[in-house]
Amino acid sequence: MPSESVMMRQTSARPAPETMRAAVITEKNSLQSRIVGVPVLKPGEALIRVEYCGICGSDIHVLHGQHPTARFPVVPGHEFVGELVAVKGGGGDGFTLGDTVVAQPFFSCGNCQPCAKGRDNVCRQLRFMGAHTDGAFAQYVKVATRKMYALPAHVDHRLAALVEPIAVAVHDVRRSGLQVGETALVIGGGAIGLLVALVARRAGAGMVIISEPNEYRRRVAEELGFRTVDPTDGSLDEALDEASGDLGFDVVFEASGSRAGVAATTRYAKITGKIMIIGMTREPYPVDLSAVFAKELIVEGVRIHAQYNFIGAVELLKEGSLNAEFAKLVTNVFPFDQIGEAFTFAQSGGDSMKILVRL
Repeated sequence: MPSESVMMRQTSARPAPETMRAAVITEKNSLQSRIVGVPVLKPGEALIRVEYCGICGSDIHVLHGQHPTARFPVVPGHEFVGELVAVKGGGGDGFTLGDTVVAQPFFSCGNCQPCAKGRDNVCRQLRFMGAHTDGAFAQYVKVATRKMYALPAHVDHRLAALVEPIAVAVHDVRRSGLQVGETALVIGGGAIGLLVALVARRAGAGMVIISEPNEYRRRVAEELGFRTVDPTDGSLDEALDEASGDLGFDVVFEASGSRAGVAATTRYAKITGKIMIIGMTREPYPVDLSAVFAKELIVEGVRIHAQYNFIGAVELLKEGSLNAEFAKLVTNVFPFDQIGEAFTFAQSGGDSMKILVRL
C-alpha cells in the first residue's frame, strides 16, 4: 500500500514497480541497458512513466564525455512525455494520476538572483536531467512537480516529446525581441534551427531564411515553406544580400555551432540588428567585433529555456497551429530495445531530424 504522503487519486494509472529498464552511460562512450531501481520521490517530486524520449545533441555530448559538468553513471534523456504515476508532498493540485504530462527537465533553486529575475535557466545551482541527474531514457523518471504540465488527450504523444526543444525555440525567439514584419536569418537547419524558424514565423516575422549545407535538411525546410540557401555553393553573399535588399537581417539566429556559422553572423546582421547565439561551440570561435561596433549590434547568448517559455511551448502544442509542421520533424521512432542503434543512427549524419525512442 502506498505511503499516505504520496498522492494516489482515482485513476487508471498503474503503480510503479521497484525496478525498471534504463539506458545508462556508465563511462565515456559506453551506453548500456540495465535494470535499476525506480526513482524514489522526495517531497515536491512526481514520478512519470515515460512513453517517448527524444535524442538531443547534448545527450550525444554527454555520451562522448564532451559535456563539461556531466557525471557518470547517468541515465541520459530530457525530451520526454509520459503518464503521471505518483506525486509526493505538495504540488499535485490540478493533476490526476494517469494524466499525460511533460516537465521542464532541469532543477533550479528558485532563490538566487537569476531565478529571482525569472531566469531559472541560468540558475547558479542548475542541475540538468540526463547530465547531472538521471534522465528519461528509462521506464520511469522523477521530476520537480512545480515544473510539470498536463496535456489534453488530443495532443499526439510523439509531438509532446518535442515540448522541450520547442521551448528552446520559444525562449530564443522571445529573447530576440523579434517584431512583427521583421526579417530573420537562421544559420543551421537542424531540428532546433527549424523550430526557431517555425516559431519566428508564427511570431510574425515577415521573412525567414534558413542557411544549411545539408541537402536533406534544406529539403525539409522548403517543405515547411521556408526559403533556403546553401552556404557552401559560393553565392551565399549574393543570395542573402538580394533577399534582404542589401540591408541584412533584423535578427540572426546562429544554430549551427560551427566556426563558419559564428563568423557569418556579423556579416548578415542588419545595422542595429541582433545576433542570438544558440548552437553550442566546442571551442572559442572568432567574432568580428569591428562589425559589432560599427553596426551597434547586440549579441546575446541563450541557454535552454526559462520556465515561462516552457509554458509557452506547452500552450503552443495545446493550441495546435504548428502541430502539422512539428509532426514533419519526427522522422524516426526506435523501440527501447534498439536504443544503442538509435544513438548510432543519430550520429550517422543520415537523413533524419528528430529521433524518438519509445519506452
